[in-house]
Amino acid sequence: MIMKNALILLGCPESPSQTPMAIYASYKLNNLGYDVTIASNPAASKLIKISDPENNYINKIIDLDRCLNTLEEGQYDLLLGFVHKDAAASFFVTFDQILNTKSIALVFEKDEKLIDEYVEMVKSSTNAEILAVKAFHNPNPIKIKLDKALENI
Repeated sequence: MIMKNALILLGCPESPSQTPMAIYASYKLNNLGYDVTIASNPAASKLIKISDPENNYINKIIDLDRCLNTLEEGQYDLLLGFVHKDAAASFFVTFDQILNTKSIALVFEKDEKLIDEYVEMVKSSTNAEILAVKAFHNPNPIKIKLDKALENI
């Protein structure tokens, strides 16, 4: 079986839903035959490492800022970005444009106005599939959207 590569993009871990959803997304993608790498800032990396101490779900974590210089088109078959801040939307757009691959933006926030703003930022600059949902503390609405999207991969 040919292994595909997926990159999960995490930003600031301010939202309590991000860490469990990142681990869940990695689990789901691994089961779909993806070799998963997480690109994140140092705080998000620490939360992931503490949450998965035996690397059952997360095998590779790279620094979000440092990996920008080494990204190349074709390096990943899928980009999955967690977008819950404007900086996360900007990073997602940048990574999408460099990688030029299938992309999914998980846009979530507790404020509907901000959700609309982040969706517009991603929509205006990418061809990514956008999964938008009002969520912050409860990861279940994000999980439901992600599960439906991954059924089509």
